[in-house]
Formats: sequence, structure tokens, C-alpha cells
Amino acid sequence: MRITRQLEDLAIEPRPIVLAVGSFDGVHRGHQRVIERAVAEAAAANAESWVLTFDPHPLKVLMPRAAPPLITANAHKLQLIEPLGVSGCVLMPFTREVARIEPAAFIERLQAAVPELRGMVVGSNWTFGHRARGNVELLSDLAPRHGFGVTRVEPVLWKGEPISSTRVRQAVSAGRLAEAEEMLGRPFSVFGTVVRGRNIGRQLGFPTANLDPHNEVRPPSGVYAARVTVRGRAHGGAAFVAETADAQSTPSGFVIEAYILDFEGSLYGEDIEIGFLRRLREVRRFASMPALREQIGRDVEAIREQLGLRAPERLAAEAEEWDESLDSRR
Repeated sequence: MRITRQLEDLAIEPRPIVLAVGSFDGVHRGHQRVIERAVAEAAAANAESWVLTFDPHPLKVLMPRAAPPLITANAHKLQLIEPLGVSGCVLMPFTREVARIEPAAFIERLQAAVPELRGMVVGSNWTFGHRARGNVELLSDLAPRHGFGVTRVEPVLWKGEPISSTRVRQAVSAGRLAEAEEMLGRPFSVFGTVVRGRNIGRQLGFPTANLDPHNEVRPPSGVYAARVTVRGRAHGGAAFVAETADAQSTPSGFVIEAYILDFEGSLYGEDIEIGFLRRLREVRRFASMPALREQIGRDVEAIREQLGLRAPERLAAEAEEWDESLDSRR
């Protein structure tokens, strides 16, 4: 998937363009439907499908204090969009100057930058232009004058209501991970860069990857069964989330770390994704390091059981038992 910050870069593409347009925070099932529709329309028209989204989220510029916490920062969003089959993504810089462009002028600018634009696919509640005065109805009126069509995609419903980024945020923040997974179409996950911690996990025999998260939404404090994606490969894991007052080492205000089952090696400076599957227990203090080590061991074994993963030493023992059984039958 190609990535650019300039709309004008699409002018040199060899085929016509169909654009899926939106903020797409979270890339939930409703967003996926918009993007997948653009991919299908492009395939039918021998065109290329592209996503047009904004950096930063418009509300971060227009109303920073009221802007919602991000479910997915850009790097994570792009990672989630790529499997949907688009040719590329435009991360259009959003500024106050862009926000002041009137709706009709915005569409003129879009068509001038992408002369081979053949279609736009948007959600039914998409708005654009100064003070969000543009809507899908206005877009449908303007589009024929500029030679492209408009496809309006209705919301995906869950429990009778449209899936939205707001509903996903609320579910995750309240710890309703099963609900969030239903709306996202995948477990909620945090994406970020591995940084150095205090090495307490390593001292206990359970080295953890400490995450500097790129997103802003997180589940409540606790210990979770997790799926940790490292270098494109998924591993089982135990994730720990807790509030912290140590703003110097954790500017986000909370600690996220994961013990990755059956993984060895350094991950400092690498980006990983922690998917939260289910909450195991609350965070609590322990009287001693041995007591904490014992509890972590129980947590890891419980997670192995939940995920159907056997420890390497158990697999080795089973292999040895199998060999002895074969020997006895020879």
C-alpha cells in the first residue's frame, strides 16, 4: 500500500481513482464497509482504490480540549487499512486553513488535484468544508459537475444502533472488550513502540515489553490475556495495564506492558501491537517479590489454558512420552 501526504501525487497514477473518505478512527466495521465498497467499485471500473483521511484528526485542530481520545494513531490505522486491499492512502494534513475552505471549494480542489477521480465513497453522516456545512447530499449535487460519482454507505448496526468510534471508545474504557470486539470486527488493540522499563519483570523471570502507546484509548487497569503481534507474527501474552504518576517515564499516564509467551530477543525501539482478549484480574499490591512472581506464574498458566497454548517444556515432555510409548511397542 502506497502512502502519501499530497493529494496531487494521485495525479500521476496510471488509472482512474476511487476514494474512500473519512477519519476512520478505529477502522471499525462501519469504516471497513466504506473502504471495502471503494475497493469493489474500483475493481469493477478497472480503477485504483485509495483512502483519503486526515492528519491530525480534525477535532484535534478545531477543538483540541474536546477532541476524543484516539482509538488508532496513524501508524496503527494504516496497518489496519492495508489488508482491506486499497492501492494507497493519502494522509492529508489538516490545518485551520484547510478547515476554512468552503464545501464547494474543497471539492474543486479535490478534483483539480485528482483529475482522474471517478468516484467517492463516504459514510452517510460524512461532513466536509467550513463549519462542516458540506454533507452527502451536497456532495452528490456537486460531484456530477466535476465528473465523478458518489456512493453513500449506510452505517453498520450493532444491537440496533450504528457502530461508531464513540461507541467503541466507551466500550473499551468501560472494560467491555467483547462489545468492542463485536464493533471492531477484531479484538481491541494498542499499538506502540517498545521502550526501556524498570526491568522488574526480568528480575522476576518474566521479561516484559514496555509500550509507549501511539493511541489514547485504553482498557481499565488490570491483567489481561492478550495477543501480541511482533514482526508480523502473533504470540500469546499476558498484558498489564495500570495508572502511573511517573509522567517522566510514561507521558501517557499509564503503563502498558506485555509478557510474550515463548518469545526471546530484544524488542527495544520496535513497534508491536497488543490485542486485549479478556481481563484476568485486577491490579493489586503484593507483600513480597516471591508472592508477585508466584501470581504472575499463575496468570501465565491461566492464559496458556485460555488460549490453548502449552509451555515448551510441556511439549518436550509430551514428545518424550510419545517416544517412550513408541519404543515400548517396537
